[in-house]
Amino acid sequence: MSTATTPTSGTATVNGVSLRYDVRGDGPPLLLISGLGASSLAWALLAPRLAERYTVITFDNRGTGLSDVPPGPYAIDDLADDTAALVEHLGAGPVAAVGWSLGGSVLQSLLVRHARVLSRAVLVTAFPSYTAVQDAWLDTGLALRRAGVDPVAVGISSMPWVFTPRLLADHAAAAAQAELVRADPHPTTLAGFEAQAAGLRVYDSRPGLPSASTPTLVLAGAEDVLTPVAQSVEIAELMPNATLQVLPRGGHGLPVEYPDDTLAAITAFLDRTAQAGGGS
Repeated sequence: MSTATTPTSGTATVNGVSLRYDVRGDGPPLLLISGLGASSLAWALLAPRLAERYTVITFDNRGTGLSDVPPGPYAIDDLADDTAALVEHLGAGPVAAVGWSLGGSVLQSLLVRHARVLSRAVLVTAFPSYTAVQDAWLDTGLALRRAGVDPVAVGISSMPWVFTPRLLADHAAAAAQAELVRADPHPTTLAGFEAQAAGLRVYDSRPGLPSASTPTLVLAGAEDVLTPVAQSVEIAELMPNATLQVLPRGGHGLPVEYPDDTLAAITAFLDRTAQAGGGS
């Protein structure tokens, strides 16, 4: 494990797939799991700050970034198997882990099927299973990508589902946020996005959650319209050792639009559970 603040990069072949990972910081290990179609760049705002206190591990899920893009679909359990194998490859477990959106689905699968690699978990704007509205939102995004629509326009079309009016009403800020896709040196391919989407829309964590006993924070934003608070409530009620926290501001894009509040919630939970004996 690295003790440097500058990331140390590497690749690991797990389950026949090469995954790119970065390790930075010093302290207890903390794994960050990205959302649908997102590489580890999704954590650009939080990872450096978390690395002031933790050994932060970020990685590109299969289908994104510098990781392999094997033929899909990718079941959420497959992505969780990749993640557990990466933790074991690095000799880092048990780790605290934060999963955002699809990353929250991957983390739920880890909680159910690979609890040995986890000490604690934080589910950020997560959901137990897709609703009809989420299916339609995903269908729209897929149709735009398949039609070859400009990636910035695709991003703008989805922003009202991800961000709050605080950001959306500032068109200069919203445009700047959408333009970040052009700066991505390794954008997710259509094949990678489709393969992740196919697994995500059929995943249902609910049957397994009552057996997931790892201390878990279920973190939601009160303004989330893509993964409404009711879905976080459902997750928390099914888990025997979960705490629900709803931030008064923020939507599905909590770690981007409200990084300070998100960081404070994550670190407070990790500190509290460490003191209570919930892991290093």
